[in-house]
Amino acid sequence: MDERGALGELCSLLPDLRESWSGPRLELLEEGVDGLRAGTVSALDVCARVSIPLPPITRGTLPGAPAPDVYSPLPGLEPPRIPAGTYACPRRQCGRRERRDADGRIPACVLFEEPLRLRPGTTGNGG
Repeated sequence: MDERGALGELCSLLPDLRESWSGPRLELLEEGVDGLRAGTVSALDVCARVSIPLPPITRGTLPGAPAPDVYSPLPGLEPPRIPAGTYACPRRQCGRRERRDADGRIPACVLFEEPLRLRPGTTGNGG
């Protein structure tokens, strides 16, 4: 995995890691996050230091992308229209791509504490 992929993976895992880790490992993770924000360390190094296994990069559909509906909702009960497209790193530093969640909330970059930016019309299938 390259640096962009490692940064995206770390960003997506960060909320769960902060919730489940404690003690020296969490402190080491937070030091790494501070270093990433300051631009003094690489995401690959941070992941290696705190033993986060990085999966190989694969192209395809976004994880958790909703399956197409088989049945149409009753008139008036349709979900709100959510802008088409995927959301990407607000600083263009990683390759993370996400869609809005089921409630229409915009995904966030936990690392830099900013909402992801909309990439209109992209499907997340390499584009």
